[in-house]
Order: sequence, then C-alpha cells, then structure tokens
Amino acid sequence: MIAPVLKPDAELAVAQGRLKEAGVSNGDVLTQPIAEARAATRAYQRFLNQGGPAVETVEHRLDGASPPLRLRLYRPRQDGPLPAYLHIHGGGFAVGDLDSLDRWKREIADEAGVVVVGLEYALAPEHPYPTAIGQVLAALRWLRDEAGDVGIDGSRLAVGGDSAGGNLALNALLRLRDAGEAGPKFGVLVYGMLSADHDTPSHRERGDGRFGLSTAKLDWFWSRYLPDPAMRRDAGAAPLHARLAGLPPLLLQAAALDPLLDDSLNLANRLQEAGVEHRLTVYEGMPHGFIGQTALLTQANAARREVVAALKERLRAG
Repeated sequence: MIAPVLKPDAELAVAQGRLKEAGVSNGDVLTQPIAEARAATRAYQRFLNQGGPAVETVEHRLDGASPPLRLRLYRPRQDGPLPAYLHIHGGGFAVGDLDSLDRWKREIADEAGVVVVGLEYALAPEHPYPTAIGQVLAALRWLRDEAGDVGIDGSRLAVGGDSAGGNLALNALLRLRDAGEAGPKFGVLVYGMLSADHDTPSHRERGDGRFGLSTAKLDWFWSRYLPDPAMRRDAGAAPLHARLAGLPPLLLQAAALDPLLDDSLNLANRLQEAGVEHRLTVYEGMPHGFIGQTALLTQANAARREVVAALKERLRAG
C-alpha cells in the first residue's frame, strides 16, 4: 500500500472556518476539566448534527445492563422486521453521548434501510474498563434476542464504531466469538482506537496535534480507561493484540492524517494473516473524526456511502 500523503484536503480549511464562525470545537481533555470538555463536545456535535433526513427515533432503556443503558433507535420509513446496525460513538471512552453522530446515524438509517441504534455507554474515568464493553454486549444480546417487538430482525445484525467505539465494537465481536454465541454478521471499524502502543510511524508523524487528535490526548484517554498501565497490552482492552480468526467480515475506514492510522493498517495486516474477510479504505487528506462532517466534507459523504453500500450488501434478506 502506498503511504498516505500528509497534506490536508482543500475542503478542511473551509470546514474549520465554518466551525470557528459558529464558535464550536471538540472538547480538549488536556486543557479543560472533563465536564467542560464534554459540554464543548456536545455543542460541537449539535452544530454538526443540523440538517439531514428526518427519520423516526425511539428511545429504549435496558435496565438489565450494568449500569442501565439508554439506546436510541433510528428507523427508516420501511415496513416489516428490519436489520439493525449498532454504532458505538468515539470520544476516547471519556467523551460523547447519545447525540454523537446523530445526523450521520439518521443518514445511514435513511439510505441503508436499516434500523441504526446508538447507545449512551458509561464513560471513563467514572466507569473504567470493562464497564462499557459489558453494556455493548447487553445491547447486542437484546437486539439479537428480544428486539423483535420493536421491528428488528435479530438474525440480521451489524455492529460498528468510530475511534474508541471501534475498540468496543471489535471487542464485542471477539467476546461473542469466544463465548460461542451468535454474533453480528458484519462489523464496521472507523479509525479504531485499538492499541495503546504509541511507538508507531503514524504517531510519530501525525501525533503532535496539528491535525486535531494528538498522542498526548490518546495517552490521557488510555490512562483513564485503564488505570492499571499493565492492562495496556491486555487483548480484552486493546483488541489489536487479540486472536482474530473466526470474526465476521469487516469494513475498516481510516483517516490519512490520524495518529491512529497504524492501528487500522496493522489490523488489516493481522486480519489478512488470520483469513478474515475485510476491506480497508484510507481517506486521504482527512483527520480523525471527519465522518461526522457530512454537511461540510465531500470525503465524509464518500465514507458514509461506503458504509451504506456495505450494510445493504451484508444485511440483505437471506
């Protein structure tokens, strides 16, 4: 594979100008208290979520999860039991909520004809590993076994996530495989935060923060998610170190300007060795977090269309 070029896409400057004019930016856990960083991220998401298609949304509470879990179901205008795609938001396990990527989830539901499900998992540092993964598994089991009453076909599930959410999605697939349980038919991992190893070319070349996400921020996130540094190479927490054979087909999306790029490249290599069907797309000129900017960036829309096409293919009837 040809090495990605470290040159921002021309649309990024315009998009950043729009964000600055609106007075919004992602929260910064290195310079703000966590509550302030979360509030800033919510305002940033509200701006990005404007527009997009109107789809029916229904919220559901899983009291059996620990702690109880809130889900939001985005349902397209179609009849009959529909396949479902559970998407787990990013934010370093510490930031983000049910509204993260709300516009993107509405677009995916509308275009793919699937019920998209978002969840508000418990965040670190208040809830370190493994609380969030337990909640994700509870959500997937509910969708598989009990969601027929809300019009979901539990035999046609996919799971995915962006950044830390990609970690949780891959982790869930691995745990269901190891437990011998029926799991999702397909996975979507978007610039996954899969390893706490920061001694990689993409961290060295892209980790100084000039493209947004920095190695220092990622180290902060990992230290709050895994208070015990010895856990950083535990495959249950950092799934890049896990045995990968036996997973369902996966779509990997990565951003060329992301310090996490090598997580996706290394995962693709390991999936190849394990014989797992997969596809990797690296979006040139894009930084971490770009998929949520479908109102601003051509490549965000290209990435969304790739996810839509894959969900249509993998979750069709039969």
